[in-house]
Amino acid sequence: MPYFLSLAVLAAVVFGFYRYATADSRRRAAALAAEFPPAWRALLAEHVAFYGALSEAERARFEQRVQLFLADARITGVQTEVDELTRLLVAAAAVIPTFGFPEWTYAHLGEVLVVPDAWVLGPDATQEVAPLQGTLLGSVQRFQNQHYMRLSKASLRQGFANPEDQQNVGIHEFAHLLDEADGVIDGVPQVALPPHLLKPWAAAVHREMEALRAGQSDINPYAGTNEAEFFAVVTEYFFEKPEQLHAHHPELYALLTELFNQRPGARRGPNGGPRQWLRQLWG
Repeated sequence: MPYFLSLAVLAAVVFGFYRYATADSRRRAAALAAEFPPAWRALLAEHVAFYGALSEAERARFEQRVQLFLADARITGVQTEVDELTRLLVAAAAVIPTFGFPEWTYAHLGEVLVVPDAWVLGPDATQEVAPLQGTLLGSVQRFQNQHYMRLSKASLRQGFANPEDQQNVGIHEFAHLLDEADGVIDGVPQVALPPHLLKPWAAAVHREMEALRAGQSDINPYAGTNEAEFFAVVTEYFFEKPEQLHAHHPELYALLTELFNQRPGARRGPNGGPRQWLRQLWG
């Protein structure tokens, strides 16, 4: 009897370990097996211009990526409700910059905290390294081996409501996570940037930041803060106004197409962004 009891205990332990080890893959498989809710599809079509410009096959792939992200990510409201639209906009912001990487996951994203609006952080003299301070719309902070993102709900929605103002705080913060995938947020996303483009990228960033600081650039001045913010800001520009970026900064645009493995300008209508094209089509 003790022998059979030992076998039963061993079997239970093995089964428990199997369930634990395969939890992520089973959760992701279940997410992909579920039908994409028609209400979600309608919300994406209405609020996410990037999704609206995709082909039918690309939309299906985008929807799968949204399902996988929402299966993996913990999105929590802090003094605000996280409704379906907010969850979908967070997911869209995560998928857009990584859409060119079929197997991408945000492996170290611990949680996305959604707060009602912008918040203010003052200077902290006790910190050896100057922390984020001022009025913030979003942030990514590290705790142990996880990253915690904080997003202003109002700013997140505004970023998608105006898809051509070169500003989208969700895309901006997920660009920081993409940048950090090599271990450091420094404006050089080595996991995405081919090795032969590291030097051209560094040269282009230096040149563009010099022009920006001299007041000779249409890039958001916040990009001049440092190389990490430059990358996040031009990521917003690349996905919101690709034609303009291509016209004003052709070398930077070419490097970003290689980095993201995407050409968003090629997806848009002949007269600008998808919404403008549809307005003209409908008269």
